[in-house]
Amino acid sequence: MGAQERVRSIHIEGMDLAGKTTLVRSLAEHRPDAELRHNALTQENEIYVLADAMRLDGKGSGAVLGPLYLAALTYDLEAYRAPTGTTIQDSTVALRSLAYYGARGDGRLAADFEGLLGIHPCFDRSIVLTAAREARLERLEARRRANPAEVADDDLLVVGDPELFYRMEARLIEAAVEHFGAIVVDTSELSPAEVLARVEEAVSEG
Repeated sequence: MGAQERVRSIHIEGMDLAGKTTLVRSLAEHRPDAELRHNALTQENEIYVLADAMRLDGKGSGAVLGPLYLAALTYDLEAYRAPTGTTIQDSTVALRSLAYYGARGDGRLAADFEGLLGIHPCFDRSIVLTAAREARLERLEARRRANPAEVADDDLLVVGDPELFYRMEARLIEAAVEHFGAIVVDTSELSPAEVLARVEEAVSEG
């Protein structure tokens, strides 16, 4: 059996405007039978759905949303079953929450999420995308011109508070490499096709 056939779970992380959404879409197109999971590890995680809906609607402070996301992750870990087919994991509650609360100085919540990473299932391949601020700003402007409705509040953090943004990214990368053995890919000078080729090469390596 070839190396690529053994790869069942592909994990993609990345802060906003690093090219993660485009990459995940391309990976899924090349693997039409793959199960795509977004943030939550399990299907129908109602705690995660509630937490994310409240966040997107601007409801609840960090003191409310943090414990909700922690409960969602705890449920994930209890309900998780190893995949029998190929899965593409688009981000994780664990890493994104750890980066978010760690960068904001909420040591208690960050420690809670990091503690759960110790029992978090690993992936056959883990990739983290990054990009220089200049590249991200160019992509943001292109997105604004092409489809302003696709510009989310999260995309604007790199403009409004780049110091916080890059603290979050540094924490996310550090934890992804430490816990999942992630490969870091800088997409600043790469086209989407080149990013896909780079990641496919990493996935196929034995």
